[in-house]
Amino acid sequence: MMNLINKLFIFFLFSTLSFYGQNDTISVVRHTDNDFVIPKTKKLVYRGIFNEVFIDVPNSKSFEVEGIGVTKKDKNIYSINPSSGKELIISIKGILKSGKKFYEKHIFEIRNVTNVEARINNLDGFEVRMQKNNLLNAVIKLGFPDKNIGIRLSIKSFQLKIPGYSSMHIDGNSIKEIDYNKIINRVKIGDEIVISDIRFTANINANICKINPIIIEIY
Repeated sequence: MMNLINKLFIFFLFSTLSFYGQNDTISVVRHTDNDFVIPKTKKLVYRGIFNEVFIDVPNSKSFEVEGIGVTKKDKNIYSINPSSGKELIISIKGILKSGKKFYEKHIFEIRNVTNVEARINNLDGFEVRMQKNNLLNAVIKLGFPDKNIGIRLSIKSFQLKIPGYSSMHIDGNSIKEIDYNKIINRVKIGDEIVISDIRFTANINANICKINPIIIEIY
């Protein structure tokens, strides 16, 4: 009986070692410092955007990288433009300096870029309540609910609409004193001010989805 138990223990021990061995990789695969995905080790790519990754195989004579939508840009730098589906498989094969051949596959999750969310004064939600004096120097910010997206967005301008008046064009990302002085005498308690048509620039070339308007109830 004890011999059987010992044999089973040895079997499961070697099975476990074999399992981890199969999952060990010799390749270094990560998003480059220029890429927007964070953290850089995340196995994640976004549809509709060129994702940039660094791939290297230490102690290799040569290696090849293959995958749908994967192209080589420079030494060790690859561009990934995923298409349909939820996963992208990158295969890496080559020869080590020892002469041993190797083959690995890396599975990346594919996601769509989420809508950009607009906030004012870091208040939660798209519909907020504010006193009108808090509109002075109020700051509008943009961000993504998906925290793995590190695209930097810079607001150029926006439209501000007060009930009963034409929309105001405001440059920048805040309601400066010169704009506030035009607003203060037009706004009354109970009004809903709408901030919309937010124009911005991004640090990458991407088709970003729509931005929600901000609705401010004055109380």
